[in-house]
Amino acid sequence: MYELKHEKSLVQAAQAGDRAAFERLYDAFFPGLYGYIRSRMSTTVDAEDLVSDVVLMVVRKLEDFRWQFPGSFRAWLFQIARRKLADYYRRNPAPADALDEHETLSDSSPTPEIQTLHREVSVDVLRVIEELSPRKQEVVLLRYFGDLQNKEIAAVLDLDERTVSAHLSRALSELQEKLEKDTKNLLLNKEPSYD
Repeated sequence: MYELKHEKSLVQAAQAGDRAAFERLYDAFFPGLYGYIRSRMSTTVDAEDLVSDVVLMVVRKLEDFRWQFPGSFRAWLFQIARRKLADYYRRNPAPADALDEHETLSDSSPTPEIQTLHREVSVDVLRVIEELSPRKQEVVLLRYFGDLQNKEIAAVLDLDERTVSAHLSRALSELQEKLEKDTKNLLLNKEPSYD
């Protein structure tokens, strides 16, 4: 979990050239950044490359960042990530599934059976998320894969925090309804309804 308590002082120290401060920031933001980008990419390799590009851009632009509120650094970081994702998909317009059939979001499952289960659940959940409107997809991915708070999501997407809450609430209701329907169909030996 990203710790906001020392964000401002760490950012200021990193801006002053304190490498240890930047490393602490990196350790704090990396899991959410990777989770968010990985949820949007078709392969782990592409996700890792894009995360590297984002981190390099953060290093280059760090002196330009101006702290505004707790979480503003992470919001700025995810704005960079969103722009890098948009650039990536402009350069690589071929449609890509959320996950390659041979990859999972969690690469460290203990057994092949558990890996298969994680893969199937990850693919199903991401497929259902892809059925949401683009704005709701973005809010859900930033919240649950990027681990951002609503205030940070609002800053990333340039929205009011209440609007983010409304999008998230509606998206979760839609996801619950779709997943319940798919589970019911699965129990009745029908194919999931990705419509």
